[in-house]
Amino acid sequence: MKMKNNITLSVSTFCWMLLFLLGVIWGSSFYAVSIALKGFDPLEVVCFRVTIGAIVLIAISFILGDGLPGFKVKERTVWLYSFGMGFFTNAAPFSLLAWAQTKISSSFAGITMSLVPLITLTLAHFLVRDERLSQNKVFGLIIGFCGMLILLDGPKIIDEISFEENFKFKFACVCAAICYAIGSIITRRSPKKISKIAFASSGLLMASILILPSTIAIEELPDSIMFSSVAALIYLGVFSTGIATVILVYIIKTVGPTFLSLVNYLVPLWAIIFGMLFNAESIRPMFLLALLCIFLGMFISRIGVKKF
Repeated sequence: MKMKNNITLSVSTFCWMLLFLLGVIWGSSFYAVSIALKGFDPLEVVCFRVTIGAIVLIAISFILGDGLPGFKVKERTVWLYSFGMGFFTNAAPFSLLAWAQTKISSSFAGITMSLVPLITLTLAHFLVRDERLSQNKVFGLIIGFCGMLILLDGPKIIDEISFEENFKFKFACVCAAICYAIGSIITRRSPKKISKIAFASSGLLMASILILPSTIAIEELPDSIMFSSVAALIYLGVFSTGIATVILVYIIKTVGPTFLSLVNYLVPLWAIIFGMLFNAESIRPMFLLALLCIFLGMFISRIGVKKF
């Protein structure tokens, strides 16, 4: 019994470590995207990062002996879940956000992404076993959301919420948040027998198949290619998409979508930190208060949750 508790604790700690690592990887992607956009159009950035991520993960999956899901009758269902994960977790939200951020601020996009935990919690209550609503979960997520409002200059964002201006671009951000939530639920409900890295690989493969044809049809290759933009794309593909997808799948399959959704409170924190480190952005006085609210909300949301 004692050994079992020790194992449970180690799994719990490992998942928290992965969650924070995922926050760092996705937080750094904002800076990488800004560099990539200097040489490529938004849709090209999305297409290249998904395709590179798929190639890297598929190669790793075959090297480790996991490969991809088969096409036997019992295995075909996995591809339906892979399609759902690839579309809702990668292709759709990446494209929606890239298109939306050509007209709206990144702060507004950040606030809409902080809706993901609340949307995920609501969907998981009805669609995922052992992911029921509780007072602690709701209260904790609301505190975390308040931290996000403080972090991203809430009053200014509230003024932006007037949907009369750039309605379709703002609505696209909301749709992206819904997509991320749905993608998490699909991943959680996917067959358990398939290995996590094989499922992550098949999901990215489906996402690249979805987005590659439209990119080729719409976009043209740039006349000149900047080394820094290419390096940023490689980073986005290998780490922010490929490795991040494996971590995402592992966390969801091990702990659940509600726990993973907490990463949406960590990403803006790391985005600001990377901005301070590489873009010489100054830290705002409210940063520490926002940090306190976010971590307090994450802690409260996990009180009373069954150990994993």
